[in-house]
Amino acid sequence: MPQKLSPNKKHLAHAAVVKRQSQMIQYTAIGIIALVIIMVVYGVLNDTVFKQMKPVATVNGERIPASEFQNRVKLQRGQLINQFSQYYQFAQMFGAQDPLNDPNFGQSLQNLMQQLQTPETVGQQVLDLMIDERIIRQQAEKMGISVSPEEVDRLMQEQFAYFPDGTPTSAPTATLFATPAPATLSPAQLALVTVTPTPSPLPPQPSATVSATAEFTATPTTAPTATPVPTQGPTETPQPTATAYTLQGYQTRVAESMSGLVDSTGLKESDFRVLLENSLLRDKVQAEVVKDLQPVDEYIWAQHILVGTEEDAKAVLERLKNGEDWTKLAAELSQDPSNSNNGGDLGYFGHGAMVSEFEKAAFALTEIGQISEPVQTNFGWHIIRLLGREQRPLTADQFQQLKQRTFQNWLTDLRDTGKVTIDEAFWKEIVPSEPVLNGIQ
Repeated sequence: MPQKLSPNKKHLAHAAVVKRQSQMIQYTAIGIIALVIIMVVYGVLNDTVFKQMKPVATVNGERIPASEFQNRVKLQRGQLINQFSQYYQFAQMFGAQDPLNDPNFGQSLQNLMQQLQTPETVGQQVLDLMIDERIIRQQAEKMGISVSPEEVDRLMQEQFAYFPDGTPTSAPTATLFATPAPATLSPAQLALVTVTPTPSPLPPQPSATVSATAEFTATPTTAPTATPVPTQGPTETPQPTATAYTLQGYQTRVAESMSGLVDSTGLKESDFRVLLENSLLRDKVQAEVVKDLQPVDEYIWAQHILVGTEEDAKAVLERLKNGEDWTKLAAELSQDPSNSNNGGDLGYFGHGAMVSEFEKAAFALTEIGQISEPVQTNFGWHIIRLLGREQRPLTADQFQQLKQRTFQNWLTDLRDTGKVTIDEAFWKEIVPSEPVLNGIQ
């Protein structure tokens, strides 16, 4: 019977090497598989979680996450599409064969299309709005200003045209009338001109495109039915009275609208309530900022000489310093045909009447007869001379514009002096291009 041979040391060593190599191959394979899994999971999480949490901007330490920004852009795009549809329908109702080129509606429709075709335009509007909202919230906290859930509830009801206490009626607003320019001129003014100032401003600033400020309006799904009121005797038949909008009907419409909001933008009802709260906070903070304003504004009377280049403007300024007559130079050199023959007279004008660069330079003049340095606008280069300055009462609309302008300047100052950082490359990478209008990408 043959004897069983026991393995020698060489065989044992070889077997151990083979075993280690086999284990290394197994561990390497497991490591590669694990790495692939980790990379896949990270890629999924990066797109669905990490990137959504990454801030597009930081406002005084407060982050604006990408997910919130994207949802707000989708909401804004949806509102622009609704505006486009409404304008288009109005144009058709008024008989426009080609609404996009209609003289009444075409420009507005094309502006809306331009915004929708350029996602970064809407993205910039929304980002600026969200930064303002963060600043307002931070300032509201410092001022001790807050909004209660009940106030949000009431605004929510207004957005859906539900008025459980009856439809409100607006109180009449008193109108203040601006006084005309004074008929008498001071000796300093008489030494400069011999004409009575008449308003003749520069062409106004181009109209801005649609504002990024969110407007939350709900469109009813069904029109209210009407219940006729019976007549008695020969009296005139009253008009039908609308059926009451019930609490249940209101709640149903809210639920339907919020469901559609989630589907189209990702915003939930709680997010919508935050938007309403932002609107209320803005109104309250603005009221606090402008509470000391009076319904008067400063008006100035000025002349200008408009030329094409900075060199020409400097040459005009040099000739004036050498004693040449302003009126003669305006007639000779000014490229503003509307007033070159009367010394470039612009009459009295208030804030907002001129382009911003011109207005800033003109209102910076303090002495009657003072002449500005060359000022560049989109019209060319201006030399400005101050002829008068006075306070005038404002109409209700003008006073409201003054409040808005004052508040916006206050916000801009806070943004400029605060710690606001924006990840330009990131937000432009992730800005949504949907929803779309009629295939616009």
